[in-house]
Amino acid sequence: MSNLSILDELAQKLKISSDQIKFKRELTGTSTAKVSEISWGKEKEGILKQNTTKEEWIIYSTLVKKYKLPVPKIIAISKTNEVPWILLEKIPKSIHPRSWNKEHIEKALKEVAKINAKFYNNPILDTLNDLPIVNEENWNDIKRRLQNNIKKALKIAESHKGKTPLTKTNLETVRKDINSKDFLGRFLAAGRTLVHGGTWTYNFLQTDSKIYLLDWQESMIASPALDFIYFYDLLPIQAEGFRVKLVDRPFTLTEMQNIYFKELEKNKVKISKSKFKQSLQASISFQIAHLWAPMLKPDVILLRGGRYYIARSLRLWPSRKTMRKHYSDLMEIRKSK
Repeated sequence: MSNLSILDELAQKLKISSDQIKFKRELTGTSTAKVSEISWGKEKEGILKQNTTKEEWIIYSTLVKKYKLPVPKIIAISKTNEVPWILLEKIPKSIHPRSWNKEHIEKALKEVAKINAKFYNNPILDTLNDLPIVNEENWNDIKRRLQNNIKKALKIAESHKGKTPLTKTNLETVRKDINSKDFLGRFLAAGRTLVHGGTWTYNFLQTDSKIYLLDWQESMIASPALDFIYFYDLLPIQAEGFRVKLVDRPFTLTEMQNIYFKELEKNKVKISKSKFKQSLQASISFQIAHLWAPMLKPDVILLRGGRYYIARSLRLWPSRKTMRKHYSDLMEIRKSK
């Protein structure tokens, strides 16, 4: 659908004429959505995000209002347009992840812990029927999807003779783990919570006074270890558009676990560290099957400025070296005592 029809709908929501809306600039990054900065009226500005997903609508229109999750304020929202859009408040200039120091990283991890704590083993989780819920009732369906991802990834790995980021041996190991009888028990050993599902640094907007978390389309009801391991695993990745590089980890895994657990305790949540470890190890296999395996065959989409290969979930295409390095890190965590 053309910009004009979106503008008409947007103008109707804002109760102004469409010619009052000005597109100031398009914002580039790793997102597959079209994101623009717009203005209207006197000194009114916002960020217009087009082509969002059902999960984002659920989070923004339901959970955000009721549970005050750390997201930008909604100005207007549309579920009816052929190109769904959401208009968010413009956030004051944030600190780019490449400029983050240890203090910023610690603040971001604490924010993840706060979100996990807010929903940890809360009965309200059972009412969130629109979000994927990992439990005994639907585990067989989820497992089939995970196994299907691994099956497709194995074919790609085989056809490329080991040149893919995850090798056939890697993927077979994960497949066997997911198929084991005790996998679900280990995965949910630490309990359940609302997980964001994409807690890498570029989904955070961090200002001097606040932290916002963007892109909730991978959210689900699952183990809190998923958010933790995602944050830890992708912490060394820095991206500029679609260029990716690795940086050193500023914290060890143990240090980050301590930060995370202290914040949970501060928010009156206690998780057994031994059970969290079980869940953490199982979450690695879950993450690989759910997120990493599909990245072996990225979607091709058309963005302004040219054609890009966009990896599902990460919205970027790390080099094989980068992905192998992170897979190696994940497997080391699984082996660690």
